[in-house]
Amino acid sequence: MALTPEQRAELEAHGPETVRIKLLQGGADRGAAIPGFATGTYRTLTRSDVEDWLAEKQAQAASVQRRTLRWAIIAGCTGIAGVVVGIIGIVIAKLWP
Repeated sequence: MALTPEQRAELEAHGPETVRIKLLQGGADRGAAIPGFATGTYRTLTRSDVEDWLAEKQAQAASVQRRTLRWAIIAGCTGIAGVVVGIIGIVIAKLWP
């Protein structure tokens, strides 16, 4: 089943690290109830719901890391290009009559 907005908000409030620890309290199968959540009183949070939410969070984190790496590579290449242009400028200035 899909998580309700209230359940998502509670999971977000706890954060992925705390939610992983709470997963240790539940059973091993994907349908096992996971105790320790306030929104679970009306509809029990199952291991599958929590694991799916954690997978979404992991995918989001990986996406952020990829974007950060891409911009770090662009910044590095720009810096190297700036150094090369600077060196070429110095060499031309010394050789120019």
